[in-house]
Amino acid sequence: MKKLYFLLLMVGLIGVISCKRENWADGKPSPVIFLGDIRSLYKGSQVSLNTNNMLGASQITGIVISDAVSGNAPQGTIVLQNTLRKKTRGINIIVGQTATDYMPGDSLIIDVSGGILSREGGSLQISQITTDAIKLVSKDNVVTPARITAQQLIENPDTYESTLVRIYAGTVIPEPAATETYSGDKAFSDGSDTVILHTEVNADFASEILPATATFTGIPLFYNDGSNNNLIKLWPRHISDMLLNSSLLSWNLFGAKGNELTASSTSTNTNLEISVLSRGPGIVAQAAGSSYASTFPINADRAAAEAAGSYYQFTVKVKSSAVVSLSALDVILRIQTSAPRTYIWEYSLDNGDTFKDVGVPYTWTTGFSDNNGIQQPTIDLSTIADLQNISADTSLIFRLYAWGGTSATSNSGFRIGKSLTAAQSSLTVSGSVTTN
Repeated sequence: MKKLYFLLLMVGLIGVISCKRENWADGKPSPVIFLGDIRSLYKGSQVSLNTNNMLGASQITGIVISDAVSGNAPQGTIVLQNTLRKKTRGINIIVGQTATDYMPGDSLIIDVSGGILSREGGSLQISQITTDAIKLVSKDNVVTPARITAQQLIENPDTYESTLVRIYAGTVIPEPAATETYSGDKAFSDGSDTVILHTEVNADFASEILPATATFTGIPLFYNDGSNNNLIKLWPRHISDMLLNSSLLSWNLFGAKGNELTASSTSTNTNLEISVLSRGPGIVAQAAGSSYASTFPINADRAAAEAAGSYYQFTVKVKSSAVVSLSALDVILRIQTSAPRTYIWEYSLDNGDTFKDVGVPYTWTTGFSDNNGIQQPTIDLSTIADLQNISADTSLIFRLYAWGGTSATSNSGFRIGKSLTAAQSSLTVSGSVTTN
């Protein structure tokens, strides 16, 4: 009898649990759809948006990244982007004459039910949106541009279309004439690929002089070249989207033996003192042509590298009549197969008593057989407040630490360089100078 009672009890519990499971996922769909999911609805022909194809949603949210007031945006268009699960996606919204009412940093909720998703002139957009469908949530939200290379943009245009991106160390091709302006289409390369920079003739910075090199921020937008080819262009929003990469200090190591005790900057801004590249006590000079080279110990981790003094070092010293703001650091590195594979730059403002990180550690995964060295990703210094408005009373030291080697006696070279020509710098610090 007891067994029968227990069996009936278990059957009853299973029935209750089954009922609960049946309603487990029961709930209302979210009223908001991610921009990435909206984009995926387009399959080559226009789509009428509704709650059925938007998974029960009717709204999108995002931050305005375009600036219609500046004049360098498609007419009657605002560009919106948002991020979900570490994925950032954007889209163009056609709003007509009210485009100038929306400023970069505006957070919006837009009812897009009844809107039309299509590609017009190459760009993916949502049209037929009424003014009363748009609600302003807040203003002055900060959007940080995604740091990408030209190659990443060219190879993944759908990922970056209608989002805010930044491409470092771009060189205009061909070199612009002294009086050439931004107006029109200009090609630039960061060494990985070439991108078209687009400026409308009526943009408020169209008549500004085009620099030979700069870091370019903007919104990638497709355009149709007339042959059914959708190509990508980068649309800067205003003149401040271009950061001039004027070299302040650089080291051209062409012809060096590699094992010199120190290496002085070969190009030095007149408002800075000559800088000396040197080694920490934990590394040993190594002969390697057109480089500044050393063998490194294994250094199992960062703490070991710092304790051993396994670093390269140089200083930035400003003369009394100037104030300097740093924008970028570029370096070519050659790392042998058994050498440390992870490195980080650090800086000190107190004569080396304490150091702070520049970015995050970077680990090599390939390129160990490239004897010419590999140009490393440009390091953005413009967002580090400590490295802006540096005066003569500040002693700025940079160090490059490395760790994670597999041998201290064979193929353990970790080198700055090579400089393959008399015009190629292996280490460059860029920025701007103001004089008193």
